Amino acid sequence: MYSAILQKIPVIIAGLILLLALLRIYFRSKNVTKSEFVKILKSTKYLQAGVLIFVFIITALFGVFNHFKAKQSVSAIVALNYSEASQAQNSNGTRYNMTEIVCDEVVDRAIEMGAFENVTTKQLKECLSVYPHVQGDVNDEANYHISTEFVVEYHASKHTQHLNSENVIMLITSAYKEYYIEKYTDNFNLTEQEEKPDFSTMEYMDIVSYFNKETTSVLNYLYGMAEKGPSFVTSNDSTFHSIAGKVYQFKSTQIEQNLQSLILQYGIVRDKSNYIDRLSYQNKNTDFDKQKNTASFNLCNQAIDLYSEEMTRIVLVPTWDENGKFYMGRTQVGIDELSVMATSFSENVAANNKEIMDNKLIIEKMQKASGSTAAREEADALIASIDKSIDNFTAEAIKAGREYSNYTMNQCIAVSISGTSLLSELKTVVIFACLAYVAAISRSVSKKFPKP
Repeated sequence: MYSAILQKIPVIIAGLILLLALLRIYFRSKNVTKSEFVKILKSTKYLQAGVLIFVFIITALFGVFNHFKAKQSVSAIVALNYSEASQAQNSNGTRYNMTEIVCDEVVDRAIEMGAFENVTTKQLKECLSVYPHVQGDVNDEANYHISTEFVVEYHASKHTQHLNSENVIMLITSAYKEYYIEKYTDNFNLTEQEEKPDFSTMEYMDIVSYFNKETTSVLNYLYGMAEKGPSFVTSNDSTFHSIAGKVYQFKSTQIEQNLQSLILQYGIVRDKSNYIDRLSYQNKNTDFDKQKNTASFNLCNQAIDLYSEEMTRIVLVPTWDENGKFYMGRTQVGIDELSVMATSFSENVAANNKEIMDNKLIIEKMQKASGSTAAREEADALIASIDKSIDNFTAEAIKAGREYSNYTMNQCIAVSISGTSLLSELKTVVIFACLAYVAAISRSVSKKFPKP
């Protein structure tokens, strides 16, 4: 703010001197002939010490003030290098909006990252502007253009002049990258449930199921990220596969073996009667599903048996139809579809049997054991420890995912920061020096004309 005002003072001084000199020459030249006018110009010494000293001093002042002003303005080019950018889309297919580069959330994050003092979001945002690097023209179809490069400019105000301009623009672009990653790339919310359940009111075996679900969510996320970046290494020298291995081992030992075995061994339960009744009711429903799946399985086998053995031996040849679908036969007789359905129903029956047997085992353990207070306390301590470990694994998985997204976004979103170059400043100073010299020499020439 102040540097901009100070920079204009030498310009105003030189401009006023030039204007007054030209006015003096104009009015006094009316009293001389053309030959006398030329004689005055030829007799003037154009390399005068006073003129050169004046030019040097005022140019030096201008150069200093101009340098401070140049430091208050910085620009950056944000280039989008992913395929959807050419269609004005974000990486997830939603509409791209360049104003988000300087939105309130990005500016807030930049202020927090830089620990800026004595500046508000509104004050900093007023110093920022964004526009396409290459502008298109909607009036002519031939000039249509979807820009994938955007210029972000920062011009300090009186509220932000105490901040380092390059640091501001760097933090704004870094904050935008983080904002973009969180909003448009990978989903780092591994679980849909926002708040944890109250373990003190849950049945112990329900807690086991909850922990299994939480660790499975983390594993699914890690396996998905491992497919995207199988060779990516985090700052802790870990890969997605190595983190997934730790989570899987923890799930197998701490949850499925230690906690579950402890609960079943001592029959730890909060409300034995209600819990056993619930498991019995689940078994009745599961048995009903098992009967339906068994009936469907038998029905598929009966349908397959209806086909003539001689016909299937003749026509059933492994091949593909015109839709790329595999079938057994030169004409689709349906045996292949029935076989797949029968296999699916058979797998469902096996799953139903396993669920029923697991529930029966739990019921048997709960009926036999009473659940001592010491065992309950041990289970509670183990639950707290497992919950904390799952939180740590979740945080580690999210951190690794963010690092990978930052790595890929550094390739997909490129930022180049540029301030006013030294050469540009020198050109401006030289131009001003010429103006100052013309003003000073014009003043010297004007004094030689006689007064009216």
